[in-house]
Amino acid sequence: MKNFTYKNPASVEEAVSFLMEPGTVAMGGGTDLLGVLKDGLLPEYPGQVVNLKNIPGLNRIEEQEDGLHIVAAATLRDVADSPVVGSRWPALQTAAKSVATPNLRNTATVAGNICQDIRCWYYRYPDILGGKINCARKSGHLCSAMMGENRYHSIFGAAKVCETPCTGKCPAHTDISAYMEMVRAGEYESAARVLLEVNPMPAITSRVCAHFCMEGCNRNTYDESLNVGSIERFLGDYILEHADQFLTKPERENGKHISIVGSGPAGLTAACYLRQSGYRVTVYEKQKEAGGCLSYAIPAYRLPKEIVRRFVGALEHMGVAFRCGCAVGTDIQLEEIYQDSDGVMLDTGTWKRPLIGLAGEELTRFGLEFLVDVNNYILEKPGSDVVVVGGGNVAMDVAITAKRLGAPNVTMVCLEQRDGMPANEEEVTRALEEGVVIQNGWGPKEVLRRDGAVSGIVFKSCPRVLDETGRFNPVYDEDKLLTLDADIILMAIGQKADLEFLNGAYEVETERGRIKALEGNRTSVDGIFAGGDVTTGPATVIKAIAAGKETAVAINRHCGLEPLEVEKAQEAREAAKLASFDLAAATAAAR
Repeated sequence: MKNFTYKNPASVEEAVSFLMEPGTVAMGGGTDLLGVLKDGLLPEYPGQVVNLKNIPGLNRIEEQEDGLHIVAAATLRDVADSPVVGSRWPALQTAAKSVATPNLRNTATVAGNICQDIRCWYYRYPDILGGKINCARKSGHLCSAMMGENRYHSIFGAAKVCETPCTGKCPAHTDISAYMEMVRAGEYESAARVLLEVNPMPAITSRVCAHFCMEGCNRNTYDESLNVGSIERFLGDYILEHADQFLTKPERENGKHISIVGSGPAGLTAACYLRQSGYRVTVYEKQKEAGGCLSYAIPAYRLPKEIVRRFVGALEHMGVAFRCGCAVGTDIQLEEIYQDSDGVMLDTGTWKRPLIGLAGEELTRFGLEFLVDVNNYILEKPGSDVVVVGGGNVAMDVAITAKRLGAPNVTMVCLEQRDGMPANEEEVTRALEEGVVIQNGWGPKEVLRRDGAVSGIVFKSCPRVLDETGRFNPVYDEDKLLTLDADIILMAIGQKADLEFLNGAYEVETERGRIKALEGNRTSVDGIFAGGDVTTGPATVIKAIAAGKETAVAINRHCGLEPLEVEKAQEAREAAKLASFDLAAATAAAR
């Protein structure tokens, strides 16, 4: 062991004064602390050790009106030899006589057992099993005891002491391990409420989310990820089936009115959480139905439109007002909405086509527009030879939709290699299973024409997409070309925000063609907020939902009211969890 100062106080008061000094630990008797110091288990080695064992009167054992009192410095030998214990609590006396070795019984105290460091071997001996153990209590993220790896774990089980990797991977930071535990116990209502703390539409996200959580799942360490999406879908459908129980009207109105421009996932999320807390909420949507990308961009094979309609219907039942078929900037001006509201949220998405300067680009079709048309009415097959340019999730939706409409040949071409494609692995696998051909490492060079119509497209090789710093900076080899026949070319290489609705009425600051969101998703205009794709560019639904909640919280603070109901629910559960953990720790120590 390293050197330390040893204090042997004569009274409790003197011991307390020593323990107030920095770098000090207490030794209540026994051998645990010495073993901890020898093994270097503490984050910082103490400079001073205060011995509590020799303080007079701390080893008393006596019977009082409320039961047996054993003072902290009493040893197991004192308990075993006590006539008071033997006469009234013989089982305790027998246990004290039989536990451990004679040497430990002579030295181990009640205080030492209560104050001893964590007993889990994964924590105490991180170098066992030939390598450093990933311990959540020691800057790691994995608790082997909690995972059921029980060769060396504490007899008292495990406790969640950090954010699990699945939760950390989720943009909304859903407490996945918490609701999974409730599902295992059959407590579906409680599990559903955990989900609703961060995501009011799990029936939707379970069907369309990229499920980053499954990439971080601890089960991957042993075999494969837990199918979080399926459990989420079960709970999401359960919530919709009992919408009157979960998506409820506020108990009282707060007198504030919030307007939301756009009804994508961010706007719907904000509308839900604000309405729950008593806000009057009006949502403006230029399409004939609410839902934004959920209703018009995501194909029905991934997200049945009835699911979106049921969720929107639940919000209407809560009292959220939807003005569909109302284009802000045309049918109504933003200034009018602003004057009528205590706060405004802009969630207009990214529906505009970006142009890349490709020769013949005017003859191609915007992939997102193609998806909107399919969602509005059934199309015949788009063509016999379909080429989709792009490698993200939207490109996957475009390609699979074309295939399902009857196109015999659908080829997707993207800059990135297979392992670097923007689309998540699940979508890539689905596309391949549907018969889509994927060509990696090619960028568009020229659209071929015949009689004023598309006849094909030429691609140039792209051996590298990112530069040495990781920035997007593709390098092309013009000498290596790929030519594909095509009677329709669908461009799915990005989307832009359409900001014409601003009409210069307010100085809402923009940058790179998007609304600039400040801290709390505020804009440069007081009382106007923005969230979702219109501030970030195209992103996932769950990221938009996270932005929607963040915006709702910011709007509520702007209005100067008490925390939202969803914030209160989350705080109450966290407090209950901490209280439960403290009780479990105290019970374990008492044992």
